[in-house]
Amino acid sequence: MKIEQLIREKVSFLSAGQKKVAEYILQHLDSFSYSTLAKLSKEISVSETTIIRLAYSLGFESFSEMQRTVQNDILSVPTVIKDDSLLDSGNFYQNIIANELHSMESWASHLNQEDMDQIVTHLSNAKKRLIVGARSSYSAALWMGTLLNQLLGNTKVVHEFYDSNFEYLTEASEDTVVLLISFARYTKWSLKYAQIAKNHGAKILAITDSISSPAWALADHAIIIEINLNEMGFNSFSCLYCLFDSIVAKIRKTRCKSISTRLHDLEELYSDFDLFYE
Repeated sequence: MKIEQLIREKVSFLSAGQKKVAEYILQHLDSFSYSTLAKLSKEISVSETTIIRLAYSLGFESFSEMQRTVQNDILSVPTVIKDDSLLDSGNFYQNIIANELHSMESWASHLNQEDMDQIVTHLSNAKKRLIVGARSSYSAALWMGTLLNQLLGNTKVVHEFYDSNFEYLTEASEDTVVLLISFARYTKWSLKYAQIAKNHGAKILAITDSISSPAWALADHAIIIEINLNEMGFNSFSCLYCLFDSIVAKIRKTRCKSISTRLHDLEELYSDFDLFYE
């Protein structure tokens, strides 16, 4: 079993220090695979004992065995080559795009297909879908929610604070799926909304940036993506929109016939209302 899957299964039982080490592993597989115990202890700012205890908690007999598993995981995925010549070329726009492409390639090489399939299945089969995102995540929630509503219907995007769609929470049930999009600094409003929906029986799907995220702890199924912060502290959502494209593409593939019918009906409706300038 891969180290990422082990961490996902055991994360709720880990101490705060062990979670810190686990998160380091997920974000720095390469450096963890060859670093000494002493070096890792200093790098992560935890004791060597904490790292060893994490190995035991994940079912390994030693730190060395855990490290060998990480090494094998690295060998099992395609190598991502970073084009340093482009990054150093002096072309500002190409540098930014190259960094984004590198982040997406690195993230994609460690993407868990089973997690993706779970997200797709629950979104496809739900009778009602609530897409939740606050502040900078709201634009992403709106984009994804609009697409899902076009393809599947019965999808509402919920804005923070007061929104008429906020009242759909009272109708949440076991047939409802909430897609929670939450990144640091983790807006309390969106987390509370998801928690109340879960109390009503809804399934919570989360897209977040860390196994230490409160959204991760709340979710029934979650995907971690890499969110780059620029020097002003703003998120770059390249990986997020790439993830959305992947989910939507799989939904269209699995529900091809019903989606084609729905899109045809929508086009007829748009034509009746003379909606677009063409």
